[in-house]
Amino acid sequence: MDTDTYKEKWSVELSATNLFVWGGISIIILIVLTSLIIAFTPLRELIPGYTSNKLVEQTYQNSLVIDSLERQLAGQERMLADIKDVIMGNDPGTRISNADSARAANDTTAKGKEKNKGYSHSAADSLLRVEVEQQDQYTVKAKSKPKTSNETSADETTVNATTLLLFAPVKGKVISPFDTKTKHYGVDIAGAVNDAVKAVAPGTVIFSNFTTETGYVIAIQHQGGMISLYKHNSALLKHSGDVVRAGEPVAFLGNTGELSSGPHLHFELWVAGKPVNPLVYISF
Repeated sequence: MDTDTYKEKWSVELSATNLFVWGGISIIILIVLTSLIIAFTPLRELIPGYTSNKLVEQTYQNSLVIDSLERQLAGQERMLADIKDVIMGNDPGTRISNADSARAANDTTAKGKEKNKGYSHSAADSLLRVEVEQQDQYTVKAKSKPKTSNETSADETTVNATTLLLFAPVKGKVISPFDTKTKHYGVDIAGAVNDAVKAVAPGTVIFSNFTTETGYVIAIQHQGGMISLYKHNSALLKHSGDVVRAGEPVAFLGNTGELSSGPHLHFELWVAGKPVNPLVYISF
C-alpha cells in the first residue's frame, strides 16, 4: 500500500496452494543454480571424494617418477654391492641377492630346480654373449706367458686393445703374486712410504675411502668394463667422481689396514667382474 494515500499497489493471496507452488519453484531454482556452480566452477574440488583432472595427471606423473627412481636406486645398490665385493677381495659372481634367491625358490621349472651358483643370465644377455664370441676375431688378447699354478683361466680374458696400454702404478719388486686359490686377487709391490701411486689408465674414481682391513683404498672405473684397485695407501689424492688421466698420481703408497705388514701397494685388476693377473698386462 502507498504510505501516503493508503491505496493498494499490489496484492498476493497467501494460500496453501500458492505457498506450495512458489516454494517448489524456489527450491528447483536453487538446486539448478547449485548444480551449475558445482559443475562449472572450482568449487567442485571442495566436495569430498571428487578429484580434478590435474590432480589425476599429477599423480600419474609422480608414479612414473617414483618408479624410475626405484629402478635407478636398485641399480645403484647392485653396483655398490659389486664394488664392495671387489674392494674386499671377493668375487661378485658368487653373490646371490635375496630377490634372486626368492625367485629361484618359487621357480618350478627344471632350471629353477638346479642349484644357483651365481647371477642368472637373461635371454638378451645370452644373445649378447653369442654375438661377442662371434666377433672374437676382431679383439686383441693380452701378451701370452707360461701358466703357473697360481694363474687361472681368468688371465686369458679377452680385453679391448686399449687395456693393453697400462701404466705401472708404482715401480718396485713384486713380493706377493696373484693367486686365486688363496683369494689373493692382486699383486703386492714393495715400495717406500709416500711413493706416488699412479692411475694405470684414464677413468673415473668410483671409491675413495678408508677400510679397516685394507686401509686407504681407491678404485677407478676404466673403459671396457675394467676396474683397478689400489690398497694400503697412506693417503688419497682423489675423491669419488673425479676423472683421472693415465699416469696421474691418485694416492701415496703406505702401510695402512689390518692386512698390511709393511709398506707396499696391493694392486688389483678386474675385467668384466672377474679378477685378472696384473702381471699379464703390466711390467712392474
